[in-house]
Amino acid sequence: MPPKSAGSRSVVLLSDHVAMKLRLRDAMAPYARVECVSTEHELLQRLARPVGLIIIHGVPPFADARLPARLRHALRDDAVSLVVVTHSREPAWQLGRALIATGQVEDVIYTDVERVDGLVAAWSLDSDRCRQKVEALRLAHQSAPENLHPFLEDLLLNNTGDLSVSAWAAKKPEGSRFALHRELAKIGVAPSTLVDVARVLNVVTRMLVRGGTRLKGRIPALPDVRSARRLLARTLGMSPSDVTHLARDHGADAVRDRTRRAIAAMLERQGDSAGPGAASPTKP
Repeated sequence: MPPKSAGSRSVVLLSDHVAMKLRLRDAMAPYARVECVSTEHELLQRLARPVGLIIIHGVPPFADARLPARLRHALRDDAVSLVVVTHSREPAWQLGRALIATGQVEDVIYTDVERVDGLVAAWSLDSDRCRQKVEALRLAHQSAPENLHPFLEDLLLNNTGDLSVSAWAAKKPEGSRFALHRELAKIGVAPSTLVDVARVLNVVTRMLVRGGTRLKGRIPALPDVRSARRLLARTLGMSPSDVTHLARDHGADAVRDRTRRAIAAMLERQGDSAGPGAASPTKP
């Protein structure tokens, strides 16, 4: 699939590791064009032209927690997103949460404990939806067994509003619902179940991201409120207002935990109904 031009973000990748450059460039290729630079000086020169997203490969020689502050000073533009890709044991980024909290970086992605390719691809999406997709992907990875992660990433990253089995199958090389069913039958899950999981993730994370820390009992705007209400009632046993109240009273992590448990239960029921030999999801 060629890189999207309309609405995609201009991405600059700072790394002097050839293998990582190729990996991240390939991960983002369907969504945005990626320019690679190998030194901080090159990156600062590149900032003379518009950029939407900067990915820092935060290992030596760029294992420097002060680098984001220098880039922010050079940018003087809060609209540009900075994301660090590094190892969880890299000392320079042990205070990654503090960098996120202060707005110096949008995210720190760990190559040894996270599915890096999907997350960096999500950050390259349009700025009005990338945060929600990153949140949805992390919840998907935490909620579903590993063999389902590629399918959920495919659904979450590539849907354009028409999230259905037919639309999903049409985007596959075979373009056939039968082929999609046959592929997923090998691991004991129906396409409709994964589509429902993706819908739940989209609805919940959209509410979390739009509501942020200012949830006051109001229901954030949803694309189809009636459909969202039915979906949340059927899967989480909650209404949209229940979700906002839970986030307000107990924090966003309580909503994430409730969602993880609901998705694990959906997949467990699917595995039970598929009979012997079906993939059994591991509960988070």
